[in-house]
Amino acid sequence: MDTAARRKRNRLIALGLASVLLVFVYGPFATGFAAADRLIYDLFAGRLLDQALDSAVIISIDPQPNASETPLDLYGELIDKLKKVDVRRIILANPPDIDAASPPAWATSLSVGPPVYVRSGNTLEAYASRGGFLDLNPDKDDVLRRLELWRLSDGVKNAVLPLAIAFDSFEHNEAAPGHRMAGDEDAIYLSGFEPLRRIDPDDVIFDRINTRSLTGYTVFLDTDPALKGAVAQLPSGQFATYSEITAAVLAGVEQDTAIISPAWAGAMEWLAPVLLTIVAVMFFPDRGRREIAVISIAIVIGLVLVDALLLWVLKTRLDIGRALLIFCGISALSLWLVVDEKVASRDAFNRGSNFLAAGRLEPAFAELRRCPPSDDLSSVMYKLSLAFEEQAKPERAEAVLEWMKRTHGSWAKQQKPVKDTNGIPERLGRYVIDKRIGRGAMGAVYLAKDPRINRQLALKAIPIEKEFEDEELKEARLRFYREAESAGRLTHPNIITVYDAGEDKGLAYIAMEYVPGIPLKDFTDPSRLLAPKRAIELAADTAEALDYAHNQGVIHRDIKPANLLYNPKEGSLKISDFGVARLTDNNKTKTGIVLGTPMYMSPEQLGAEKLTGLSDLFSLGVTLYELLVGEVPFKATNIAVLMTKITTEDPSPLAGRRAGIPPGIDAVLAKAMAKRPENRFASGGELAIALRNCASHS
Repeated sequence: MDTAARRKRNRLIALGLASVLLVFVYGPFATGFAAADRLIYDLFAGRLLDQALDSAVIISIDPQPNASETPLDLYGELIDKLKKVDVRRIILANPPDIDAASPPAWATSLSVGPPVYVRSGNTLEAYASRGGFLDLNPDKDDVLRRLELWRLSDGVKNAVLPLAIAFDSFEHNEAAPGHRMAGDEDAIYLSGFEPLRRIDPDDVIFDRINTRSLTGYTVFLDTDPALKGAVAQLPSGQFATYSEITAAVLAGVEQDTAIISPAWAGAMEWLAPVLLTIVAVMFFPDRGRREIAVISIAIVIGLVLVDALLLWVLKTRLDIGRALLIFCGISALSLWLVVDEKVASRDAFNRGSNFLAAGRLEPAFAELRRCPPSDDLSSVMYKLSLAFEEQAKPERAEAVLEWMKRTHGSWAKQQKPVKDTNGIPERLGRYVIDKRIGRGAMGAVYLAKDPRINRQLALKAIPIEKEFEDEELKEARLRFYREAESAGRLTHPNIITVYDAGEDKGLAYIAMEYVPGIPLKDFTDPSRLLAPKRAIELAADTAEALDYAHNQGVIHRDIKPANLLYNPKEGSLKISDFGVARLTDNNKTKTGIVLGTPMYMSPEQLGAEKLTGLSDLFSLGVTLYELLVGEVPFKATNIAVLMTKITTEDPSPLAGRRAGIPPGIDAVLAKAMAKRPENRFASGGELAIALRNCASHS
C-alpha cells in the first residue's frame, strides 16, 4: 500500500472511531462519560473559594436544647433580639416546621421589621417576607456542583432562595444582582466558600456580645452546626449546611462572582468535539508519531488552561472533559496507525526476535541482518551471539559479532565482555556484568543484564569461599540460599524484588530488581534535608512494607537511610538489602547480632536477644529522626557508650527544632523507639497510620 492510500485509509478509520466515540460519549452513555467533565471542573473549581458574603454571620441553635425551651422558642427569642438591633435581613434556610393551626406569636410578626426569608415548603413561608426553593441535587459521586435557579410550579416561575433574596433586596433599593445574572442562566455552579463567622445563640440572647454590632448584618438562623449539620459536599471537598450554601450563592449573585454557563459556553461544548475531531482526522495521518504526540499534548494543555482561565477570570464553566476524551482517543488511534517508512525493516526485526525467542538462531540471524543499525538491533544481536555460544557454536557467535562490527563500527568491541582491570568479573552465571555500582557489608553490587530476557538488574556478589572454609562454608552457603529464599518470597511495591540466586567463580550472587534511586543517606546532611512531611510519608511507606515482610516471617535487621532508595521523580521508595534478612523460625532459638549498623540497632539486637519485626520499627524510628534533623538520636565516640545510650537514654524531642515538624511526631517516635518491644507499635501498619496522621498536620 503506497503512502497516499495508507493516509486515506487512516483518515477513514479515524473518522469512523470519532463517529463511534461521539455517539457513545454524547449519546446513551453520556451520564457515565460526564465524569470527565466533572474531573476537570473539580481540578480548578475545587481551588476556587468564593468571597464571603459581606457583613454576614450564622447563628446555629442546638437542635436539642434544655427541657425548658424548644428550638422554636429560641428562634422566637433570637428573631426578636435581631429585629431590635435592626439587622439587614434574617434568612431561615432550613427552619423547623410550625403548627399552621396555632403558630407561635413570633411567627405571625415576621413581616414586621427587617425582612425575613424562608425556604419554600416550610409553614413559616406564609408569614415571611419572601421565600424561595432550595433543592440540592448532587451528581452521581455525591458532590453538589450545580444549583438550579428556577422552578416551574403551577405555571409560576419561582426563584431559588438566594436569588429570591437578591431580587427582594433590589426591590428595596439595595444593590441589584450582577449584570452577568441578568441573562437567561438557569443554574449557578458551586466551587468552595470562605466560612462565615458563627455566633453562639446564648451570646445574643444573654447579651454577652454587643448585639448592636450586628446592625445592618445579614443573619442566618438554623439548627445545623458546622460539619455535623452538613447536607452536601462541594467540589472543594468542603461539607456545607443549607445556610452556608445559601450564603455562598447569595454572595456570588450580589457580588457578580457566581460561576455560570452562558449560552455561548453550551454551544462551545458541542462545537469543541467536532472541531477537535476535524483537526485530528485531517492533520494527524500526514504526520509522524512524534509530531502527533507533540500536537496532541499541546492542544490538551492549551484547552485545559483556557478552561482554567474561563473559570478563574470570567467565572464561566465550560465542560471540555468529554471533548478531550474523544480527541485523545483519535490521537491514540493515529499514533497506532501511522506506519514508519521502514516498516519492512521493523517486520524483519520482529520476525528475527521471535525466531530468537523460539531458539531458531539461523533464521533469526537471516531476518535481523535485513535491519538497519539501531540500539535495539545491537541488543538483540548480542543476545543472538550469546545464544550461539550456549549452543556450542562459537564460529556462528563470532560471525554475528563480525557482522555487527562491519555495520555498527566499534559496537561489537564495546559490547564484548571484557574483564575489568579492577577485578570486576565479566559475568556471573548467565548474567553479563556492566559495571560496579556499589559496595555493601557483604560484598559488591553490580549493574548487570539477563541476556535471556534482556532485563537490566542489580547483582549482589558475596565472596563466600574467601570468607568461609570447610564446615563453615557449608553453613554459610545454606544460610545464603535461605536468606535469598526468604527475600524472594516478598512481592511488594516498596521492596526490591529478588529474582534469582546462584554461585559462580567462588562468588555467591543474588539477582534483584535494579532501581534507579538515591539512598536516603544522601538526605541526612543538614543542608539537604527533605521536607518534614515528605520524610514522614516515606517512613510511612517503609513501615507498610515492613508490615508486609513481617507478616511473611521476614525481618530486615538493617533498616537505615542507606538501605532506603528514593526516586524523587516518581516519589517512590524501595527497601533494599532484604537479602541479609533471616527467615524467622518459631521452632528454633536464634541469637547473636547479625549484620547491621550499631547506631540504628534496637536494644534487643544489641543485647543478642531473639528478634521480632518490632526491632525493625525501632530502627525505622532512628532513621526518621535522622531524616528530620540531620543527626541520629543516639551518638557516642565508641560502641560501648553507644550501646549504653541506646538501651537506657531517651532521644531529645524534635518539636521546635525545625520548621514544619508536626508536634505529634515526638510521641510517635518515642513509641517507635521504646526500649522494650512490647511498648512499641504492635505492627508496621499501626506505625504507618500514626505517621500518616502526623504528616497530615505538618
